[in-house]
Amino acid sequence: MRQKLISLLRIATFLGIGIVLLWLVVRNQDLGVIKNNLASAHWGWAVLALLFGFLSNVFRALRWNMLIAPLGYKPRLLNTFGSVMVGYMANLAIPRLGELMRCALLNRYDKIPVNKLLGTVVAERAIDVATILVLLAVVVVVEFDRMSSFSYQFVIEPITQRMQNAANHPLPFFLFWLTALAIVLVVGLQLYKRVRHSRFFIRIRYLIRGFMAGLQTFGQLRRRHLFLLYTALIWFLYMMMSYVCFFCFPQTSHLNMWVALAVMVFGGLGWAAPVQGGIGTFHIIVTQTLVLYGIAEANGLAYAILSHGTQVAGMLLFGLLTLALLPVLNRKTTA
Repeated sequence: MRQKLISLLRIATFLGIGIVLLWLVVRNQDLGVIKNNLASAHWGWAVLALLFGFLSNVFRALRWNMLIAPLGYKPRLLNTFGSVMVGYMANLAIPRLGELMRCALLNRYDKIPVNKLLGTVVAERAIDVATILVLLAVVVVVEFDRMSSFSYQFVIEPITQRMQNAANHPLPFFLFWLTALAIVLVVGLQLYKRVRHSRFFIRIRYLIRGFMAGLQTFGQLRRRHLFLLYTALIWFLYMMMSYVCFFCFPQTSHLNMWVALAVMVFGGLGWAAPVQGGIGTFHIIVTQTLVLYGIAEANGLAYAILSHGTQVAGMLLFGLLTLALLPVLNRKTTA
């Protein structure tokens, strides 16, 4: 009961933050303009964006299988794809829950240890972070006049602000972490002496070793060029999702692929925020990105709402379908 209450409070907190952020971006807008834009939108382009999203996750599943292969396992592509989609759906409830969820599903149907799968997911996420940082650098360089101040405001400034806060109080900051480290070392050493031969410690050591094995799979890939191709296709399809949604509205239909790249990169940062489904953060950052390209704020927000809604709808649709189909497709395995 207590765990359920904590989970509900966590969900409510993250959702509340997202709703507040969404309210902040909507409160000063002409809701009539936004409503009319959405009502007259060409939703067929949004359906095409759903198709691109589906294909991007097929390539994500193929890429994940490549990371799993060095561990000595060959999961079915349908199981990997289904696990990815259910994971995305789970992230809409609680941020980062999806990573654990998809590993648990693949463990159920292909009997791959969860700890090893978690290592491959962390490796995959590290590659995605590196990719989006490279793309961010490309956007800033190509569109330097527009993007330099924008990148500073939404990416660099929050990081440097935290660093400055630590630098303004160096001695207390240093003493705090030094004391904390000393306490952790002393307590950890005493615990290690007491429990190193216990079943619990042996189990933890097993989990860590499996996790590290999964984390190291990228260095063991046999066909890295194919892995990089899958990565490129994933992000290209993400960009196409942003691009085709431009044609949903006359006000954004003239925007080109460079703008789509900028929207994808900064929108991806909005999705990465610790709120359910990027609610609020995605809308703020995508709207402001489009304002840089001369789109009125209300029109940019209408685009952000449609784009975000399309992606959430895809996650729910494909997530629910695969969650229902996986037990049927693996009937013999689980029997």
